[in-house]
Amino acid sequence: SQRYTLVINYFYLLQYIGTQAFAFIFGLAGTAVLLDNSVRDSKLQPRIKESMRRLIMNSHHEESRQTLAIIQESIACCGADGAQDYLSLQQPLPTECRDTVTGNPFYHGCVDELTWFFEQKCAWVAALAMTVCFLHVSN
Repeated sequence: SQRYTLVINYFYLLQYIGTQAFAFIFGLAGTAVLLDNSVRDSKLQPRIKESMRRLIMNSHHEESRQTLAIIQESIACCGADGAQDYLSLQQPLPTECRDTVTGNPFYHGCVDELTWFFEQKCAWVAALAMTVCFLHVSN
């Protein structure tokens, strides 16, 4: 009976160790993927660029125009790579693309601004994930 209890406890201990190791590896891998996809020259930038250009080309549709306006106003950016996107696509420069004080178009495009925005947010998430991974190892 005592030997049986020891075997069961040993099994649960191994199961706990395996679960902790899996959680650590999973958290570490997730953090690596997050940081890889949220920084400059990542796979995310071409997707943002294509989405922004598609929104500009379809800005005659109300939904696309509103989405574009929300992004450009809240992030303070203009087009995918700057105001030149509108000019090259022969589209008028919207007021959301301009600084409300000076009236000048925003210098940076939404690809750069969103990348910087995601970098900052993802750095905090990565730090939190690494802290959780550290706690898994230290327990």
